[in-house]
Amino acid sequence: MVLEDEVYSALAEHLEHMPVGFPPSHEFLEILRLLFKPEEARLAARLLCRETPIPEMAAELGMPENELQGLLDAMSSRGLVYKEMRDGVARYRLPSGPTGLRDAPFWTGRDAEAARRLADLWRRYFYAAWGKEIADRELPLMRVVPMEEDIDETAEILPFETAKELLERSTFRAVVPCACRTAAAYASGGCEHERENCFRLGSLGRSLVEQGIGREISLEEAVRKLEEAHEAGLVFLTENHQGEVSTLCCCCSCCCVYLRGRLELKFDSAVSTSSYLARVDRESCVGCGECEERCPVGAAGLDEHELARVERRLCLGCGVCVPNCTGGAIALRRRDETTLVPTWEEFLDAMHRK
Repeated sequence: MVLEDEVYSALAEHLEHMPVGFPPSHEFLEILRLLFKPEEARLAARLLCRETPIPEMAAELGMPENELQGLLDAMSSRGLVYKEMRDGVARYRLPSGPTGLRDAPFWTGRDAEAARRLADLWRRYFYAAWGKEIADRELPLMRVVPMEEDIDETAEILPFETAKELLERSTFRAVVPCACRTAAAYASGGCEHERENCFRLGSLGRSLVEQGIGREISLEEAVRKLEEAHEAGLVFLTENHQGEVSTLCCCCSCCCVYLRGRLELKFDSAVSTSSYLARVDRESCVGCGECEERCPVGAAGLDEHELARVERRLCLGCGVCVPNCTGGAIALRRRDETTLVPTWEEFLDAMHRK
């Protein structure tokens, strides 16, 4: 038992020092025990976030290729490592994203009993340490992207600033159940929002589909799901960098770990706002209050004249308030100071600096 404890402690220490790490806690050690068998934990403690082919990895680790591939394939089938076939050679890496290890059990839908135990542990870990790690950062890990149709027609739209464009530009699209809503449902009942609208794009999406975890989805179906999520009042989040992204999430403020990091833990840097701001045409406003009801962060409401107003400091620029505005009085307009989206290199540098 002592030796086994050392195996999981070594893995926890390895993961603690990743660019987006997992701070030490009793809850996290229990999570690792549920996710990894001892021999898998021993191997995972030596893996990197860099895709590495089996022959090279076997040489580095001093393991027979067949034994190594068997362990890696078992873990990849559960989403604990990512596998990509390139030129007929399997390449593996640890999940590099902040929620990779958390998401995997809830993407697969397997072993509900273990998933329920994990959901409660992740909830406790969020408040104990992990929430601060992912939400209290100099550069937010995730950014808000609106729908193009919610943006005022006179506003300039830059590349990668809207949700549909991210789907259109992607080389591969997969959909998985939202890990945040699934985990919340296991831990505390969750909410009523649709779950199958978490998009994984490009090579990550292809890898998940190949492992039987995600479902490949056409652009048409993806856009339809996106529009339904927008109508339901969900906020679109993606990685906070330029270029190709691997994630487009449809988020609710009651379950999303990033929005909860902003609302419950009070970290303003939990997400980066879009470059737009909801603005009200007071002459068109009929005082219906829909914006107040739909705003996920309490930025919109009615003033003393029963007309809509938006608190600029709080507004995410998500556009959730736009579709159901009875008088058509709200549109997104470009902020006076554009929210700059960092390059991939700047994003990586900031992750290492935290």
